[in-house]
Amino acid sequence: MTDPDIIDDLLALLRDKCPGMATVDEAWFAEPIDNFDAQTPAALAYFAEDAAKGDAQTTRPVQEVRLTYGVWLVCKRDQFKAQRQALREALMGHGFSPQHNPMQYRGGQTTDIRGELIWWREFWTTDTWLRN
Repeated sequence: MTDPDIIDDLLALLRDKCPGMATVDEAWFAEPIDNFDAQTPAALAYFAEDAAKGDAQTTRPVQEVRLTYGVWLVCKRDQFKAQRQALREALMGHGFSPQHNPMQYRGGQTTDIRGELIWWREFWTTDTWLRN
């Protein structure tokens, strides 16, 4: 079975298209942490969820699936709007492969404000096929 996960490609895209980010990496946490010591602004992505989009085809082992990625943006208040805009410009409509639909924005929210750091998390989706 081919794994449709694109996390490595997503990180490479953010490194290329968001030069203002001091740190771009795979997230190692699911909620804001007290001892965040990476350089900011930081974009930290993770594979959040996949979900079937209907039934599998009966004639062959193929099923449509939606992949969801979370992206943490951790930055100072005065950098927030510009870095969020760069993140969105990089991801909106980007097609990672012919097998993946263009990225779509699902939503975002401030999850914490700690001193001068804003913890913002967005979710992005792409639809593809799970194949055997």
